[in-house]
Amino acid sequence: MPTSDRTIRVGTIDVTVRTSNRTTLTVTVTQSGNIIVRGPYSTTDTDAATLVERRHSWIYRQLSRLAETTPDNPRRELIRGAGFDVLGRPHRLHIVADDDQDEPLIQYRSTPTGGWLHIRRSTTLKLDEARRNIINFYAETGREWLKLNFPQIARYTPNSSIPVTYSTRMRTTWTRNHPTRGLALHWATAQLPPTLLHELIHRALNLHTIAPGRDLNNALRALWLGRLSTPTNAADQRLHPNPAPTDHCPDCSAPPGTLHADRCDIARCAITGFQRAHCHPGNTCNTVWTGELPGGLECTEYGYYCRPTPDGYEPCNADDPGAMHDFNRLYRECHWDTAAQRMTLPT
Repeated sequence: MPTSDRTIRVGTIDVTVRTSNRTTLTVTVTQSGNIIVRGPYSTTDTDAATLVERRHSWIYRQLSRLAETTPDNPRRELIRGAGFDVLGRPHRLHIVADDDQDEPLIQYRSTPTGGWLHIRRSTTLKLDEARRNIINFYAETGREWLKLNFPQIARYTPNSSIPVTYSTRMRTTWTRNHPTRGLALHWATAQLPPTLLHELIHRALNLHTIAPGRDLNNALRALWLGRLSTPTNAADQRLHPNPAPTDHCPDCSAPPGTLHADRCDIARCAITGFQRAHCHPGNTCNTVWTGELPGGLECTEYGYYCRPTPDGYEPCNADDPGAMHDFNRLYRECHWDTAAQRMTLPT
């Protein structure tokens, strides 16, 4: 007979009862916090509930441990200034024109304004591509760090030639120590300060402690794990480049000439002209994706342009290097014409 699952309620928690042709009754707590009782086909709900109640102290200890170590999985927006830690050092994101650099992503470690990650505009238009490039950057950064630092750690291991690398495929564990393949680290751990990264490796190899374990656990919880989003308001739209007229919407993937998805962050409200997400129910205020960011044509028509400088953004001409549409000025100086469905100059 195949495995059979059912859910019961024990006190305030849901418990999955999974029966099969096994002969013993056990309870486990999964990494996602689910409680599973495994037993033979003859297991009754009472049997399962009795086991859970008897092991309730152990279960709550496991749940508490998960609550203290489960990653927060924060989200990062693809806007200028978004923060990304690299080996413990804060870096900020800068979106540059495609003509300014050949690589999708370049790191600048020491500048007068700190560390920066320069990403091409075209890369930011595709979240999957941006995520892949940033993740690969972290993995390569970690590999370079290992080349310099792991040899001194390996001296304390029985096998000093143990292979070690960074993986972009690991999803649920920070480290994996295989008997023959060696040690693999999750790409996100390249965000840790070197001291905590040393401690993580020591922990994986059962070596002596060099840093407080709680500090490492707290740092692991705060790591960025790849969640990205596009700008969510008009002020940030000027940092997001205009797509080509044939492109789908960068947020909801609506083809040109079709309505945006209900929760699209780029869509403008047909009634107010501002961000549509969470404003009106149904499709009463939905708008069509034209192939260009809302307000782009008006900025071109009115000559509203700005460009980045070390001290922030400054007004500029359309043909100046680094010029982009100034959406902030558009929404500050113009008003929404519901009949024309565009931003118009004040009369």
